[in-house]
Amino acid sequence: MTAPERSRLARDRLSRELRRLRTEARMTGTATAQATGMSQSKLSKIENGMLLPSVIDVERLVAELSATRETRLELVELARQLHAEAETRRVVLHRGAHRHQQTVARIEARATTSRFFQLAGVPSLLQSENYLRVVLAATPGREQDSAVTTLRARRARLDDPNKKFIFLLSESALRWRMGSADLMCDQIDHLSQTMRRPNVSLGVVPWSADANLVALHGFQVYDERVVTISVLTGNATITDPHDVREYVALYSRLERLAARGDQLEALLARISRDHRQLG
Repeated sequence: MTAPERSRLARDRLSRELRRLRTEARMTGTATAQATGMSQSKLSKIENGMLLPSVIDVERLVAELSATRETRLELVELARQLHAEAETRRVVLHRGAHRHQQTVARIEARATTSRFFQLAGVPSLLQSENYLRVVLAATPGREQDSAVTTLRARRARLDDPNKKFIFLLSESALRWRMGSADLMCDQIDHLSQTMRRPNVSLGVVPWSADANLVALHGFQVYDERVVTISVLTGNATITDPHDVREYVALYSRLERLAARGDQLEALLARISRDHRQLG
C-alpha cells in the first residue's frame, strides 16, 4: 500500500469516527457545530471526508461529544499525524532566479551527494560563463546580478572533495542551441574539463539508447532527501519520502543508459562537430 493510500484510509477513519461519536451522542450537526465554534457546512465536510480537520477542531469535537479518554487521545494523534504528512507532501514553489539559486544553495550546502538530470539545456553548475549569460538574458538586471553571485558561490562547492556531484544529461540537452556554434562548442569543452574533477561524474544518454521509459522533465536529487524541479514560473521543492524515492528510482534507470568514458568523449566530440557544421 502506498503512502497516499494509507493517508486516505486514515482520513476516512477519522471522519467516520467523528461522525459515529456525534450519532452516539444524539446531537444534530447544527448543535455540534455551534457548540464547537464552527459552521454546519464545515462539520459536514469533516464528517464526509471532504475536509481534514485541524488538531484543535478534533480536540473540541471529541470533548463536546464525550468521547472516552482513549478515543480522544487516538483521534487527536491521528489528526496530528495526518497534518504532518500533508505538510511533508507539500510542494513548495519558489519564484524568481535569485530566490531559486538561494534555495538550492542552502540544500546543496547540506548535501553530500547531489544528482542532476537535464533534458533540455545544461545544468547551472556546468554552464560556461557565455552560456550562463544567455540563460539569464531575460532576467531583470538586479536579479540577474544576484543570481550570478549566488551561483558562483554554489560552483565553489565543486572544489570540496567531501561532496559528490553526479550529472546526467540527455543528448538533446547538448544539442539544444543556446547561441552560436562557438558558444555551444565552448560549453562542451567546459563540460569535458569539469568532468575530470575527482568528485564530479558526468553521463550523457545518447539518442540511440533504447530508453523504454518516460522522463517528463529534468530534476535534481540531494542525498535522496530532497528533489527540486524547474518549471516555467518558478522552481518546486519536494520532500515527501515516497515521491523522492520515485525520482531516485527513475534516476537509477536513466544512469544505466548513459555513455561514459571513451564512449562519452566520442559522443561529445560528435555533438561539437555537428554544431560547427550547422554554424
